Amino acid sequence: MRVICLGLALLAAALAGCATPHLDIAEPDERQRAEAEATLKHAQVDPARKTAAGQMVPTVNRVLRRVRLASHAVCTELKLPEERCKPMLEAKVLVHTKKKDINAFADDDDNVGVYGGLVHHMGTDAEIAGVLAHEFAHVMYGHVESKKINAIIGGLLLGGLAAVASAGSGGDGRQLVRDSTRLGWEFGAAAYSPEMEIEADRTAVYILHKAGLPLTAMQSALLRMSRAKAQRSSGTFAGTVGFLETHPSDNRRIAHLISAMEDVRAGKPLKPVDAK
Repeated sequence: MRVICLGLALLAAALAGCATPHLDIAEPDERQRAEAEATLKHAQVDPARKTAAGQMVPTVNRVLRRVRLASHAVCTELKLPEERCKPMLEAKVLVHTKKKDINAFADDDDNVGVYGGLVHHMGTDAEIAGVLAHEFAHVMYGHVESKKINAIIGGLLLGGLAAVASAGSGGDGRQLVRDSTRLGWEFGAAAYSPEMEIEADRTAVYILHKAGLPLTAMQSALLRMSRAKAQRSSGTFAGTVGFLETHPSDNRRIAHLISAMEDVRAGKPLKPVDAK
């Protein structure tokens, strides 16, 4: 156990050195955090549209082109490499209509997947656009590749430490090495995902603005998912809300969205980490 604890501490330090944020994002202030708490507790969201499976693809396609063009414009304004901006226009967007979980994701090939459960539970096209913008931001910043590299580092480091410890004890530590490698992989894959989600959320607000859609759409989508997660905890919703798993706490995330919306309204651009 001591080896595992030491390994996790070393792994956290190693991954901290590998972290490569793209945006300079300040933490929300006290007022924004208080507003986020109030929003989570009291904000109302319209009922879910309960989109039927046969209408899910057309529903996503209604906003897809606007999100693509706006994402490419934001990527270009950030002066990111062309290989990061090109997928904004060319990435495949697949709607998995039979998947009932509330989730969306970007994959290793810079494509985006949307589960039917998410489309079913959203209340407006703009909310779906907000989720798409969030996933396009993950592609824009290469977040999937970064998490994959972190997972490899985690598996190698923790598995290696377990192998050294087993060799020193003279025992057969193959199971410990396998378990430690898997734990390191999982820890590495999750490392800094909250900060990546904050980057994607903030960028999604700017994409929504560029697309001429309501800035509040991403916040509304998150509120809707937060309520679904609470229903799942109480047993009234059988699916999972994968979009919120391994993500920042709801209140921190909403506070960052409030900060992003205020910056957009004030005309402040996204600030890359190397901006002077």
